[in-house]
Amino acid sequence: PQSEYEFDICSDDVSSGPVSGFAGWFTACFKSRTDENGTQAPTLSKPAFLSTGPENGHTHWGQQVFHLLSSIPLIKGETTTIKGSLELTRSKENARLYNCRIRHKSTRRKSSEGKDGNVLMKGGLVENIYQIP
Repeated sequence: PQSEYEFDICSDDVSSGPVSGFAGWFTACFKSRTDENGTQAPTLSKPAFLSTGPENGHTHWGQQVFHLLSSIPLIKGETTTIKGSLELTRSKENARLYNCRIRHKSTRRKSSEGKDGNVLMKGGLVENIYQIP
């Protein structure tokens, strides 16, 4: 399955540096089975919730960093939009490992202009593949 994402970074809001990677973690809510075989399964009376997000402290799963091969520069007075997709698939060699494909494009416009403002820079599609333990 593939998930799409899009976000803006206004360089007036940040104090330093380019975008050099993405951070990832997961959140799961265990209410009951939702697969085809679980349609008759009872709903749990006390669902469990698990988050490995940084706001929840340390877990043995931790978080994952996806470093970019080339950083995306941020320029004062400009807004950078990063748009792309993320896809996770199980490794064929080991069912406990995942391959993560991250695709993204970036554009830049003056921060004073709206979302549909004049595009100053348009980057090409970048694709990185990572193996997650």
